[in-house]
Amino acid sequence: MSAPFWRRRLLPLAAGLLSLNVLVAVGWTAPQGYKQRNAAARAEAARAEVARQKEALAILRERTEAIRSNQKDLERFYGSLAGTEKADLLPTLEAIEEMARSPGLKPGGRAVTRGEVRDAPLARVTVALPLEGSYGQLVGFLREVERSPRFLTVDRVAMRSEEARAQLQVVLSMYVRAAGEGERRNGALR
Repeated sequence: MSAPFWRRRLLPLAAGLLSLNVLVAVGWTAPQGYKQRNAAARAEAARAEVARQKEALAILRERTEAIRSNQKDLERFYGSLAGTEKADLLPTLEAIEEMARSPGLKPGGRAVTRGEVRDAPLARVTVALPLEGSYGQLVGFLREVERSPRFLTVDRVAMRSEEARAQLQVVLSMYVRAAGEGERRNGALR
């Protein structure tokens, strides 16, 4: 006996349609899933890139602030701390001598040298000053240098002690705005 119509014709047709439906569903959802996974990976990479860019921006902002701060310090230094050779060199040398004498030290002959500061419109004037006195007087002199309204740096200190007296060799530096060639020829420090 032959199989009923629905089994003979409809069942294979339904199986074929089901198979086709499964193939279409797989054909549609697989690329969509891949696209979603790919989009999620791209979104994660973009978030990581945004985080890196934010860190780089923060670093650049810090650098910008440091540059601005350095510029302000440089302007303050040139404007108020570094005087000119003509107006401030001799008074500063006299102030150093006075600072040495005020605690009771005996200054020896000072040696003054001048050198240009590379890549800056400054001259570095170095003063080598031998001093003699007690340890307390020597410390007092260094405190006076520290408190001085003039911009002085202590480059080197050498001390030799003999009983109650001590000898100190101090090398100080000051920075002055460099004089132009015309000023140097007309009498400023050479």
